[in-house]
Amino acid sequence: MNKPTIFLLLILTLFSCQKNIERIDIANELRGNTFDMTSKSDKDTLTIELKDSTYSVFEYSDRNLPWRTTNFDNTQILVLELRTMAIKQLDENTFNGLLIGVEDYEITLKKRNPKWNKDLLIGKWVEKESADYYSNNSIPKPPPLPPPPDFTEADFQAQPIYKISEDSISLKTNYFTFNSEIDINSSNEYLTMKLYTNLINIDIMWQIKELTENYMIIDKSVIEKEGSMISTTKTIENIELIKKR
Repeated sequence: MNKPTIFLLLILTLFSCQKNIERIDIANELRGNTFDMTSKSDKDTLTIELKDSTYSVFEYSDRNLPWRTTNFDNTQILVLELRTMAIKQLDENTFNGLLIGVEDYEITLKKRNPKWNKDLLIGKWVEKESADYYSNNSIPKPPPLPPPPDFTEADFQAQPIYKISEDSISLKTNYFTFNSEIDINSSNEYLTMKLYTNLINIDIMWQIKELTENYMIIDKSVIEKEGSMISTTKTIENIELIKKR
C-alpha cells in the first residue's frame, strides 16, 4: 500500500472517530438528573428534572411531560414536549442550548447535586406548631370528635402525624389515615405526592429548605377545593416539622 493511500485512510479514520464523538447520545448525560435552567434574557432560575422519558419543572405545574433527544447532522436536539432546543455539553455538569421559537433564547442547564441526605426523611414527623400546642398542658384541649361507625375514641389521633418511607407518605389525623406514593427528585429537594390532608385539600409537593436528623423546614404546595368544581393552588412557606421519636 503506497503512502498516499495510507495517509488518506488515516484521515478518514480520524474524521470518522470525530463524527462518532460528536454524535454521542446526550440523553444519557441528561437522564436521571435535576438542573438549574437559566436564560440570558431572563433572571429567573427554573428547576427541571429529566427522568427516563418524562420531565418536571417544579416552579410550574409541568409534571411528567414527555421529553426525548434527536440529532440533525452533528447537532443534538432536546425536545421538551412541544419545545425544541439545540443543545451541547460544555463539561460534566453544564449544558448550553438554544430554545427555538418565535423568539430564540439561549439556555444554560447546570446540574444540581444532591443537597440533602434522603435517609433523614424516613420516619414520623409532626408540625412544630402542632407539637407546641399539644405539649402545652396549660392550653385546654377540646374533647375528641365522636367516632364514626366502626371506630372508637381510642382510634382518634388528635395531633396530625406524617410518616415517610422510601416511596410513600401517610398522614394520620382525627379518625382518618391518608396515603400517597411519593417521588423524590435526584437532588433530594422536592417531594411530589397526592396526599389528602383532610377530605378536600391535597398536598402535591414539598420543597425541602432545611433537613437534619430531627428538624425540617418545607414550602408546601397545596390544592384547596372550594365546592365541587372550583379549586386553587397555593404555596405555604416555611413550615417547621420535628421528628417524632
